[in-house]
Amino acid sequence: MAIETPKTDPASTDAGRWFAVAVGSIAVAGSFALYLAVARIPGLETLLIPDPEFGWRALIVHVNLALGVWFSAFTAGLFCLLPGARRVRVTPLAQVLAVAGVLAFSATLFVESAEPVRSNYVPALDHWLFLLGIGLFGASVALGFLDPRLMPSAISTRIPSDAQPGLRAAALAYLAAMATFGAAWATQPEELLPLAYYERLFWGGGHLLQFANVLAMVAGWLFLLSRVLGRSVLNPRLSAILMTLLLLPCLSGPVVVLADLSPQVFTELMRWGIFPVVSVFILLCVRALRRSRGSLARGALRSTAFVGFATSAGMTVAGFILGALIRDNNTLVPGHYHMSIGAVTAAFMATLLVLLEPPGIARPRSLAVWQPLVFGGGQGIMAIGFAIAGVAGAERKAYGSEQVVRSTGEWIGLSIMGLGGVIASVGGVAFLALVAKAYLNRRKPAH
Repeated sequence: MAIETPKTDPASTDAGRWFAVAVGSIAVAGSFALYLAVARIPGLETLLIPDPEFGWRALIVHVNLALGVWFSAFTAGLFCLLPGARRVRVTPLAQVLAVAGVLAFSATLFVESAEPVRSNYVPALDHWLFLLGIGLFGASVALGFLDPRLMPSAISTRIPSDAQPGLRAAALAYLAAMATFGAAWATQPEELLPLAYYERLFWGGGHLLQFANVLAMVAGWLFLLSRVLGRSVLNPRLSAILMTLLLLPCLSGPVVVLADLSPQVFTELMRWGIFPVVSVFILLCVRALRRSRGSLARGALRSTAFVGFATSAGMTVAGFILGALIRDNNTLVPGHYHMSIGAVTAAFMATLLVLLEPPGIARPRSLAVWQPLVFGGGQGIMAIGFAIAGVAGAERKAYGSEQVVRSTGEWIGLSIMGLGGVIASVGGVAFLALVAKAYLNRRKPAH
């Protein structure tokens, strides 16, 4: 899945391989998502998941593929497109180890003795194979980020200058998350029960991974809008200042763990560290579009780049609203994070589609234009369904015979959620088809 033709440089090759890992993971995760979403429709739960334990294992593998692998591998791919790579490439080794890690933790799905642990941010299967796989993958991505690309460079690149600080900050946030995981592992109290063990292990670093995802998403917005406007969106210095403000809370992660401060510190860091800065980015992007509306190229607002940005930004705002409505531990919580992570995914999907099409602006009525909206719309409907069910009192994370629908509101919400899951899956399949088509077209010999 190389980014340029006919001759591909090593950076593009490395990026393409990371993108392949990311796309492969989202393909498998999407299959699990459709299965699990349909299995929550009232009347189908016991038919599709007669054993709740298998449903839990499937959910845990799905979450780690759709969040950990998809987001991290895609960010690593974008990072490879930054200038200033080291002369001796270690990325190919990191990619082989990352794939081995993914295969290892995914195989734990079929280990009946692997107890599902409903830990937040990184749900786990209590088995050595899962821990080996997830640890190997995380360390491999971190190895790819330990590169001179972390330092600013004046060399021209395919990533616009205002988006580059976001990718560097995302890499640093990821490294801070890995350090926080390491600090938690090194200071684990003895004889913790599995839930308490994994909750403490993954809580802090899991929060920091959300910062890394958001930083990469915002960098994706700036990349997409640069294709719409025909220039960079922001002054690179202003972008670097805002990205640094978004990164700063992450640097305290290992200290919070080593000082044994309250886990609530991470919640507050994420609550107040993401919303303000991202809101400023959205306002600046909208301002840039308004100022340029008279000079935009024909069809610019009917392009994959614009639709991808608008879908992702709109979902981000909706995610903020749903998050502010959370009061209890019900399905409003997954409604919030499905909207939020859907925003990141929509931005990443559009970014890859634009990278695979050098002109950047797809035909106005092509599938590539509408794919981000179909996926994002389905994900948004799914999130709203979760929210409706949550307001009606639906329990969070219940599968198979564990799910008990007690009211009309829960039934309506969960049914809407299932419908949204199907629509999002259609968008996901369209994305995979477009990526496959682009890859096959690039494999064709030139005439």
